[in-house]
Amino acid sequence: MSDWHLYLGIIAGLISFGAIIPYIIDVLNGVARPNLASFVLWALLLAISVLAQISAGTSWSVLFIIGDFVGTSSIVILCLYGYGYRKYGKTEWICTGLALLAIISWQITSQPLLAIIFAIIADVMAALPTVIKTYNDPSSETPTMWFLVAFAAILSIISTTVFNPVNLFFPIYLLIINGTIGSLSFFGKRMKLR
Repeated sequence: MSDWHLYLGIIAGLISFGAIIPYIIDVLNGVARPNLASFVLWALLLAISVLAQISAGTSWSVLFIIGDFVGTSSIVILCLYGYGYRKYGKTEWICTGLALLAIISWQITSQPLLAIIFAIIADVMAALPTVIKTYNDPSSETPTMWFLVAFAAILSIISTTVFNPVNLFFPIYLLIINGTIGSLSFFGKRMKLR
């Protein structure tokens, strides 16, 4: 193993954690309105992903997931102090229920690969309220944060020294979902300006 894998993993972790800073500023200024349901589930799923990777023999790519977990948890704390989006409808409740079902299913199987697959399924369900909210109100999200996390996911994928689904599936998924939310916000804002 060469040191560049470690350095790239550290950079990915720092970017994924640092990406939250512009988002926190926008949350505190009332510009971004995070969906509490999504962020609570994301924090839980990121923790599960870290534990699953460790149990399967992790690589430096886990540093990205740890950085994302710390950043996501800080948004949960802000939401608990009254910031964010607290309107819950049928979509949020269905997605939360499906996400929790996926988490319980993983706990029953105790298989790291299944943990990652269930975590991704649960994360899709947790992300759906934020995707819908961002599509309907692109200015409610900060595209910079989502794009930085997507970039950190790329670095994480490159930094891995263990090429197996347990170490690669979640970073690849995070690249896709963060890129999607960032794009919805970025391009949606521009479409509304026209």
